[in-house]
Amino acid sequence: MRTARPHPTHQYSTTTLWFGLIGALLLSAVLLETLCLGILYINDFVKGAYTSDFAEMHLLTKLFVSTPPDPVSGKKFLGKVSANAPDDEVLWAQFLIADDLLGWRLAPDVSAFENLTNCNCLYITDHNGFIVDVDDPQIELQKPVDTYRVIILGGSTVMGAEVPRPSQNIVGMLQKGIRERGLMGPNGKRVEVINAGVGGYNSAQEYLYLVSDLIQFRPDLVIAYDGWNDSEYNFKNYPSPFRTEPHSRIQWRVTKSYSIAGSLFLAAQNLGSRISSLGLGIIELPWRVFNKLRSKAGAVRAAVNGQWRSFDPRSVELYDINRRAFLSLADDHLSVALFLQPLVGVDDRPLSAEERASWWWDPSLEEKLEYRVRFYQHARQVLAHLEASDHGHHCIADLSHSLKGVSERVYADTGHLLAKGNEIVAAHMLDQLVLCGFLH
Repeated sequence: MRTARPHPTHQYSTTTLWFGLIGALLLSAVLLETLCLGILYINDFVKGAYTSDFAEMHLLTKLFVSTPPDPVSGKKFLGKVSANAPDDEVLWAQFLIADDLLGWRLAPDVSAFENLTNCNCLYITDHNGFIVDVDDPQIELQKPVDTYRVIILGGSTVMGAEVPRPSQNIVGMLQKGIRERGLMGPNGKRVEVINAGVGGYNSAQEYLYLVSDLIQFRPDLVIAYDGWNDSEYNFKNYPSPFRTEPHSRIQWRVTKSYSIAGSLFLAAQNLGSRISSLGLGIIELPWRVFNKLRSKAGAVRAAVNGQWRSFDPRSVELYDINRRAFLSLADDHLSVALFLQPLVGVDDRPLSAEERASWWWDPSLEEKLEYRVRFYQHARQVLAHLEASDHGHHCIADLSHSLKGVSERVYADTGHLLAKGNEIVAAHMLDQLVLCGFLH
């Protein structure tokens, strides 16, 4: 009697099964990453965010994009930092480096692009940490004898946020105006303008920067062009403007580092920052949702407690103190100019339709403008009082109305100016410096 032969069965090796499992997991991960990136892109596109460099910011799509060339030879190219990814501390920490006195400062000899709503903005620093353009002459510590040296202090509006090239920031426009108008310093000296703007600086940091670092460059004229960051300083969380958030973070990290548990926590935090900088949508999407919920909860708590940006008179006191501190430095060798910058809501200028469309999504804009208007009312009184006093060697002016009557778009957002806006304000600034006798 013949027995039935069993049907042959396919035998798979353990290696094949593992490869199949790993391949399935990788494919699932790629599909999930693609879905998350699609959601992020659609969200940014609908909100009008800058999406031209979306592919370069994420690991999966970056593989299909050519690496941008180094824009400046001899500088450390940091690549692209994004305003839409403020938690990417790895790149920001290389551009805005920690400083125990000032909180942060610009790194020397670097170049970087910042992805903003209106442009892919290029920043270049020289060996001093000053913002420069590619063809700007080198600034040396020793001032040439035939040079009238001018240093401009301020925040991101001086540093050059929202303009494609450093030559289009307000300092670049000042240099352009000086050349076109043939302006000179006293005794026919050549005018040299130094951009010492640092993003986020308030006037207290500007003053510290001047007396600790910049005074050694022996400037003939120092210009403080500000108002925005002073009006929004958070006294509730940081009572002293000389001790900012980065100061607190530096102190916290140093304290943590003295214990084994704290050091391990810092190492884990650093690892998390490195992972978040990879540009993975499966990490970025839930992180954005979490931050959105957290910000909404904070806004609700603030509204319930009646603490949403209520006007704090200490901001005006700070502004007054720092204006007087700057003027106290004025003497026969150093002149000081104090200029109040233009901002949306304080310049009596109707916004263009294009400008209004840029900020419709900001739910806190009305409250910000109300706070800003009150601050500027007091700041103008401070400047008027100081201008009436006989300090000598000073030039004080309210430039916040410089854009009044301009119908075209000049604002990139509620404070940063486009190149045209910088050019107009720079022209008004030069007019004031000529009236004050500093330029001829």
